[in-house]
Amino acid sequence: MTKTFARVLLVLGCFGLSAPVMAEGGSFIFPVDCEYGKTCWIPNYVDLKPGPGVLDYTCRDASYDAPPGDQHKGTDIAIQDIRALRDGVAVVAAASGVVIGQRDGLQDINYKERTNPLADTQFCGNGLTIQHGDGLITQYCHMKKGSVFFFKDDRVKQGDFLGYVGLSGYTDFPHLHFQITKDKQVIDPFAGFDRQKKCGLGKQPLWNTKTLEKTPYEPSVIFNAGFSFQKPDYKAIRTGLYKSKTVSTTVPALVAWAEMFRVKTGNTIDFVLYGPGGQKIHQKTVNIKADKVRYTAFSGLRRKGKQWPTGTYRATITLKHIRGESAVTRKIHMK
Repeated sequence: MTKTFARVLLVLGCFGLSAPVMAEGGSFIFPVDCEYGKTCWIPNYVDLKPGPGVLDYTCRDASYDAPPGDQHKGTDIAIQDIRALRDGVAVVAAASGVVIGQRDGLQDINYKERTNPLADTQFCGNGLTIQHGDGLITQYCHMKKGSVFFFKDDRVKQGDFLGYVGLSGYTDFPHLHFQITKDKQVIDPFAGFDRQKKCGLGKQPLWNTKTLEKTPYEPSVIFNAGFSFQKPDYKAIRTGLYKSKTVSTTVPALVAWAEMFRVKTGNTIDFVLYGPGGQKIHQKTVNIKADKVRYTAFSGLRRKGKQWPTGTYRATITLKHIRGESAVTRKIHMK
């Protein structure tokens, strides 16, 4: 790790807004090559409230208090599971610039499973720091081991392949932490510069129009769902093991499961399973009893006869809010 990179990591802890300035080449593009809402999601935004308590750009709480300073300073872009990580989801340069810091070689592992603690300077994991001029800096964290493509002093162009989304550093789920500073002050790409109102998109967001259009704010997201043939194992879900699209007629049970970002106390999750021909074979409502950034729920039924009827099985999973937000629905099927 270079001294420059360590110094950049330390300066990314301040907060504020500055005069308008844009990166080279214009507005920022989305830094992950994915289909938003299908293969990637934003579970955490920049916390615009330094100190205890959180405030995202919509004046809601899709962020968290992170050290140092009790402030999450970047935008987290998550992928579905470890299988997606292994397949490779590309990280691209949001804007043109010069690499001023680089790290690679840290293992892709849930920090909770580490046998040796990370140093504070390793929390970002593998990644890059890019200087865009006029004090504007972007940082890409938690990238996949062995994938970081550029080195210090290399020039990158907007859209260049930088590496892959990973699980390195201080994190427990595969994602890219994308962070922006201007003169050592944290900038939220949705709030941008010269913000005139307290809540909502800023007057000059850093994202380009295409990115803003494809990343609408969602209070909650069902980002992963599928079937298992017994009570699902959480680790197996997050590893990406339950991906079968076919079902044997002799499996002991048929269980629908779903992973969600940002559920709240009082939310409900409705599971409805349908058998061949569209008949309803199971229904259950799960009540959320505590706020969770990430939540897994499941429901299903055991086989009653010698075998299941042949045909297509479907499930509808609906997350309902109590605060007037629109319900979120995910539909899955298998044969």
